Amino acid sequence: MKTTYKLPTKLREQLRTAYMAEYNAKSKSRWIREAIAFLLEEDQSLSSVGVGDDLEANDCLDTVELGDDIPESIETAIAVLRRQDPLMEGVMASIIRAAIKWRLARNGT
Repeated sequence: MKTTYKLPTKLREQLRTAYMAEYNAKSKSRWIREAIAFLLEEDQSLSSVGVGDDLEANDCLDTVELGDDIPESIETAIAVLRRQDPLMEGVMASIIRAAIKWRLARNGT
């Protein structure tokens, strides 16, 4: 499953630097899939999803190939978030941004 999401330009640059350091130019989706898996495993309450989203300008459009397993996990996470805040918008994009930030922080980037 391929999806499009928005993120701040600075975060996109940090993302590019991180996945290029670990893999190569064609491994962005792999890096993001791993980041989503880490986030969903380590932050099961999803308390970091959406944090600061309203303070940043999500001015960059990006796409990611989520593969076969991650969409199911994201659907479960969306259900959890919808129970917490039924009016939350852009939930999948918020999960992706939170996962990127989570992994960058974890790697010290």
